Amino acid sequence: MTEALIRVAILDDHEYIVHSLERLLDEEPDLEVVVASTDAEDFLDRVSRTRPNIAVVDLLLHGNLLGHRVVEELTRAGVLCLAFTADQRPVPVRLAMRAGARGLVLKADPIDQLATAIRAVHETGWAPSSATATTVLANAAHVPNLSGQELACLRQAARGVPVKSIGKNLDPPISASTVRTYLNRAHSRYAEAGYPIENTVEVLLTVQREGWFDVGPGGAT
Repeated sequence: MTEALIRVAILDDHEYIVHSLERLLDEEPDLEVVVASTDAEDFLDRVSRTRPNIAVVDLLLHGNLLGHRVVEELTRAGVLCLAFTADQRPVPVRLAMRAGARGLVLKADPIDQLATAIRAVHETGWAPSSATATTVLANAAHVPNLSGQELACLRQAARGVPVKSIGKNLDPPISASTVRTYLNRAHSRYAEAGYPIENTVEVLLTVQREGWFDVGPGGAT
């Protein structure tokens, strides 16, 4: 009796990568790509209709960290997800794992690593990672979480907006004292996590370096 194929869905914002993965994975005798898309909305619609076993989700989509939201929605629907990214900053990976991703595969990994991870998630619910991906996962585990409000205030501050004016640019607007509260909370989160943070400027530099400013509209939630 022939074993059922593992049905795979692929989301990546680069058409070349989507087609390359589709072709390479379809060459594996036990894998079948049933959805391949560059658009998150189209991807979610097609996944809901085809019900693949595993979804391979790029984390940085068209310049924004949106992949974790796709992972979260698919996880709620009972579809197992693998995070797939070239981005080794800790924030994208942390958000994906919090959203329910069952493993991490880097685009720099050999293609057989992705196939192995897909099989592992299908069989055991969790995928082994390459040595590099394991390091990225470990680094991501230590990143403090930022709320949407904290992130919105930090974005404004990074653009050079004075604290007294930041609240006026938000929707809904908030007071300057509330802005200071959010900025202080962000500072405290990093300080409590052991980061050598002395002031708001260092918080801004760290947040930008780790990838928070690429989180799409609406923040990390």
